Amino acid sequence: MVGSFNPQIFQPFWFAHHDIISDEDAEIAKIAVLLPEISRFNLEGDFSVQVERERFAIDRAVAPLIRIADVVCRLFGELLPHTPIGQVGINRMIHFDLGSQEARDQIGIKLAPREPWGEFGRLASGGEGAKHGGLISLVLTQRDVSDRTNGWIQAKVEPSHVIARGRTGIYMEINDHYDLGKRPDGADEIVEIVRTRFDTSLAHSDSIIDQIMSLKS
Repeated sequence: MVGSFNPQIFQPFWFAHHDIISDEDAEIAKIAVLLPEISRFNLEGDFSVQVERERFAIDRAVAPLIRIADVVCRLFGELLPHTPIGQVGINRMIHFDLGSQEARDQIGIKLAPREPWGEFGRLASGGEGAKHGGLISLVLTQRDVSDRTNGWIQAKVEPSHVIARGRTGIYMEINDHYDLGKRPDGADEIVEIVRTRFDTSLAHSDSIIDQIMSLKS
C-alpha cells in the first residue's frame, strides 16, 4: 500500500497488544530493523512485514493467503482508520518447475518468438550452461480494468532464480494495482477494496499463471 505511515509503531509487540498475533509469536518474531524510517520483521507463519514512511507491505509464503487481507483490514479498518492510503497492490508471486530446460525454453519461445528478431533471435536462443540465452523478462500490462477508475493489472514472466538448478524454473509476478486517483483522507476506501476483492484478485492472478503454465506441451 502507498500512503503515509509511521514505521516506528509497527513492531511485533504492538501487533500482540492489539491481538493480531499472540504474545508467544511476538517473542519469537525475527526483527531485521526498527528505525523511524523503516520497520521490517518476520512473524510466525511465514509472514513478513515492511513499513516505510510512504509504503506498507505484508506478504505470506504459505496458505492461507487470505490471512493477509484479515490483518490489513484489522490494522487499517479498525486500529488506524485515519491513515491516508491512496494505492494498494494485491500481488501474487510464484515459482514453478517445468521439469526441463527444453520445456522452459519452449514457453519462452512461445511468449517471445525469435523470427521477428532475425539472426539475433536465432543466436540469442543458443549457447550452453551459463552462456545459454533466451527470454530474460517479459511484462504485459492491462490498464483498462472494469472494476476501477485508475490502476492496472500487470503480469511479469522471468526465469526463476529460486529454481535455478538445471534452468527449469519460471517465475511469475501478477500486480493487481488499485489507485484512488486522489489524495486520500483515510483508509476506508482501500480497506474496502482489500475486503471485497482480495479473493477475486488472487483467483484472477492464478488464472493468468495457469494460462502460462498450460503452454508446456
